[in-house]
Parts: sequence; structure tokens; C-alpha cells
Amino acid sequence: MEIEISNNLKELYSTINLAVVEADVTIQPSKQDFIAEFNKYADEFKAKNKIEDIAKIPAIYNTRLAYKAFGKQPARYRVSSEAMLRRIVQGKGLYYINNIVDVNNYVSVKTGYGICCFDKEKIIGDNIEFCLSPEGESYKGIGKNDINISKLPVFKDSLGYFGSPTSDSQRTMITNDTKSILFVIVSFSEKTSLGNALNLSLACLEKFANANIKKSSIL
Repeated sequence: MEIEISNNLKELYSTINLAVVEADVTIQPSKQDFIAEFNKYADEFKAKNKIEDIAKIPAIYNTRLAYKAFGKQPARYRVSSEAMLRRIVQGKGLYYINNIVDVNNYVSVKTGYGICCFDKEKIIGDNIEFCLSPEGESYKGIGKNDINISKLPVFKDSLGYFGSPTSDSQRTMITNDTKSILFVIVSFSEKTSLGNALNLSLACLEKFANANIKKSSIL
């Protein structure tokens, strides 16, 4: 499965990199040792940080800059990592879905990167484009109403748009029937720290989700 970063994104913001993992998985509830580790990290983050500190985290800061360059308001359409960290600091607590979604969220809050995780079998075609959505586009978000994706960086397959660092779509969401995943870390920073985030993702997917890693790369 090939992913290409479109020219319409690069022209507006040149520093765009993706870390991609393809893996076979078995969906199940997260184990208690993982939940305990995630809760511990959340408690420590909440104790050390205020709301205004979150936007200064390098990966989040650079994503906000990119969104502004694309013409999107980063305070209204927050990258998923920022939204989750704000929940943590506000004391709203974490929610656990399944082993894959929970690992996605864990890596995202630890690194600050927006991470998209898709059911690979629901992606249509072998070519994916990471591009800027035009005006008037929307899709149904996970647990949400239609999301206005105009001017958001989004993933597109042969059927249309299906995911962004702000919110993925219902069409390609992870369910109990998911057998294979496409896990994508979206970076608007230099590649330097993206390798560490990829290594953390691989370790967590294998340790906490029993994932069988088929392929990983940085674009």
C-alpha cells in the first residue's frame, strides 16, 4: 500500500513526514498492565502541566503552525494529541476502546503527534494520497457528527477522504472485526524525533497489542 504526500500540502508547508506501520492484529480489550501504565503517565502529565503548556509541545506546536498555513483554525480543529492532553489536564479522564485504539492514543499523548489508525481492509485501492481537502468536504467522524474537513490535511483513497490528524472517519475505523491495520504518525516537524515515535509505536503494538508487524517506514 503506497502513500504519497501531495504537492498542494508541500507548497503550503514544506516540513511534512509520515511514519507508517502495517500490521496484522487481533482486537481485544487492553490489558490491565497497559491501562495502569497509561493512567500513570496521564496522572504525571496532569501534575506537571497546565492547559497553556500543551500548545508548546514541539509536535503540537508545529502541527498548529501547519494548520494555520493551510487556512484552518488550530484552536477549533485541534490535532487529536492536543485534544486528548487537554482532557487529561482538565481532569476529564481517559477512555479505553480496545488494544489498538488505546495504543494509538498512548503513543499520541506521549509524543504529541497526531496518529491515524485505519482498518486496512476498508481502504479502497492500493494508493493513498495525503492531501489538502478542498472547500465543502466533510465526513462522518468516529463518535461524532459530520466533520468539516475543508482545508484539513487528509488521507484519500479511491473512494474519497477517510482520515486526518484531527479525527478519523467512521468508514475506516477500527472495530472488533479488524484483522489488519494501517497506523500512520503524522509529523509537521523534522524527521529527527519521528524515528523515536515510530520505535515507541512498534514496541507498544507488539507488547500491548500482540501485533504482527508486516512493514514500517518513514516517508
